Amino acid sequence: MITLQHTEECLSLAYVHAMAGRAGVNLSAQRVHDYGVDGTFRSIKIVGKRRVETGYAVDFQLKATTQWEHKGSEVVYDLEVKNYNDMVQRDSDAAPCILILLCLPSQEKDWLESDETRMVLQHCCYWVQLHGEPTTNTSTKRIFIPRSNALTAQAIVSILESEHKRRVGT
Repeated sequence: MITLQHTEECLSLAYVHAMAGRAGVNLSAQRVHDYGVDGTFRSIKIVGKRRVETGYAVDFQLKATTQWEHKGSEVVYDLEVKNYNDMVQRDSDAAPCILILLCLPSQEKDWLESDETRMVLQHCCYWVQLHGEPTTNTSTKRIFIPRSNALTAQAIVSILESEHKRRVGT
């Protein structure tokens, strides 16, 4: 049996796969080596009768946890310092990298329910693009994600559209 952490990772990846598929974007989530990026969303366009990648992409770091809380309009999470610093120290002209956080119920038995008519993954993923200076904290950095940043299919499309506009300057 795999570890609980690996189960959390599998569930977060399943969520992202489902949303990317629904959004109609290409997803790459099988990195050979882990250097702080777990995957990439890539937008698709139709050229003639073919679908091709546009060249616009957004990277993501994927996390899953039961150690989160809602505080008003925000999700509060203590991110490991190494992950926080990796994300805020990216080159400014590089593809953006968002943090995607799957917020799971505290009880493992409540994470996923399924039968022959449905599959329900409890709670959801939220996303945020982190900015700022590297932290000097030694273990974690508390982050606040707007609850309005639920990772939906439309959110992925909007994130990629924003990257396109940033790159072409419109």
